[in-house]
Parts: sequence; C-alpha cells; structure tokens
Amino acid sequence: MVELRHRGTPTPSLTAFITTHPNLTVADFDSQDFHSVKVAVKADLNQDQQGLCVYCEKTQTPAEGQVEHIRPKAKHGDLCFTYTNFAHSCINPKTCGQSKGDGVLPIEPGPGCNAHWALSTDGTIEPIPGLTHKQQHLVRQTRDMLGLNRDSNLVDERKRALKNLVEILELAPNDAEQFLQDAPYRHILATAL
Repeated sequence: MVELRHRGTPTPSLTAFITTHPNLTVADFDSQDFHSVKVAVKADLNQDQQGLCVYCEKTQTPAEGQVEHIRPKAKHGDLCFTYTNFAHSCINPKTCGQSKGDGVLPIEPGPGCNAHWALSTDGTIEPIPGLTHKQQHLVRQTRDMLGLNRDSNLVDERKRALKNLVEILELAPNDAEQFLQDAPYRHILATAL
C-alpha cells in the first residue's frame, strides 16, 4: 500500500468548487459540474502517489483509475470533498477500491501503513511474524477487503518484482535503493529489506 502523504495545498479547482458550491451533497461528487475538478484532483493524487494505485501499487497514469474515498462517502459524507480523504485507485473488480466498496479499512494508506505486513516469496501479502492475534486480524482484514491476494496476475507481478529485487541485492546491492524508487510495488517490496 502506498504510504500516502497528501500535498499541503489541495487542488486549487477543488478549493474553488467547494467555495462556490457551499451546500454540496454526496450526489454532487458524480455530477457533470464536478467532472473537470475530479480530473484535476486525480492528476494531483497520481503525482502525490508517484504514479501508483494507492492500494495495490500497480503503475497507473493520471488518466487511469478513479478518485477513491479512503473513508467511504456513503458513511462519511462530511469527508466527501476533503482532499486528504481522496486517493487514486485502479479500477479492477477483484481488488482495491472496487473490492473495498463502502467498507472502512482497519489500516488506511499513510505513513507506516506497511509496518505489519510483508511480501512473501510467492507474491502474497501476509502479516509479519510476531504480531498479536488482533494485529494479524487487522492485517488480514485490510488485505482481504482490498483483494490484494485475490487477483493471480497481481500476485504474479509482485512475485516477479520481488525476484528482481533479490537479484539486484545479490548482484549490485548498491542499486537496490534506486530500483525501489522507480519500481511498481515499491512500498510492499521495501518490507522485504
């Protein structure tokens, strides 16, 4: 999961839209009036997330994916237009925001969100050893809500990325940090170091 750090100043067109529409409702998020703002927000989020889906870490362009509400707008309507509640997520019916739906994640994307899970050699995401039963449950619940082990293609891609990282560590260990700066799955791969 991307250790998301939102920019300090939200997308200017978002701020302007909120100012000129003081009585916004959740329905306004999908309105035609908000569409161009949503496109700009998605581009900023893509930049904040270094071109990765916030949940699965697959590479995506600013034009791909969707603006995801970390805390679902259906349950947290007051956060519907709050930039720090937005993330850029891929659109895959098996994973990520589509899988999460209106669920509330036990572990949200942000600093330290990967502290309790790791990438296994088979490409799956698992709780790290030594966690309490409760911590393991939160890791599994988050992982399963997002379907992070459900899509076999995603699991295989992470397995290949881990294999590449291991090869770099064996052949040119000093290049590992550079590899991680540009690689998809870089946040989950970093748990293997």
